[in-house]
Amino acid sequence: MATIKNLPIEAEERQEILNKALEIFVREGYFSTTGAIVAKELNIPEATLFKYFETKEDLLYTIVGEAFHLFFGSIDPNQDGVIMEVELLFFIEDYFESLQKNLDFLRQFYALRMQPGVVSLYKKQLVKIVSPLLELLINYFASIDAENPKMETRFLASMLDGIAMNYVLEPDGYPIDDMEHKVLNMYIRAAEYEE
Repeated sequence: MATIKNLPIEAEERQEILNKALEIFVREGYFSTTGAIVAKELNIPEATLFKYFETKEDLLYTIVGEAFHLFFGSIDPNQDGVIMEVELLFFIEDYFESLQKNLDFLRQFYALRMQPGVVSLYKKQLVKIVSPLLELLINYFASIDAENPKMETRFLASMLDGIAMNYVLEPDGYPIDDMEHKVLNMYIRAAEYEE
């Protein structure tokens, strides 16, 4: 994740910078955007922007980190390093709730990801963020004797990502609640899911 210097920046100001940077990266293209462009649209000096984020890449890494934290941060809610069935179900519910609450952010984030060359810039950072989360899921699926825990983890992650992409493309007509129930029911072992 990006290095953010310990300065007395308010959370709202930090979020405003990230939101504006994402908006500009999508509108202008990541590679065409400069720190000067971001700073000008925020009406702050470029030097002020770079007090908080050392480089444009730091902005990108932070946006990616925020996105994955937003959608995958609840995998191990008690932070004990072990996922139980109830925690997996909670994660799935939270993922779908985050999709619906953060549709505009998700739309922009996918647009940024689709730009040629952008994913390769943050792939290393992404691996650092996602690998421990995937390992938790692999361990969970191994603990319930899944035939292929790594494949099961990849399947779940791909399924959630695919649902998110389809929801972004057609939010009004997309059966998001039905999809959530379908995914939850796929992973319930001990008891029926209740709303």
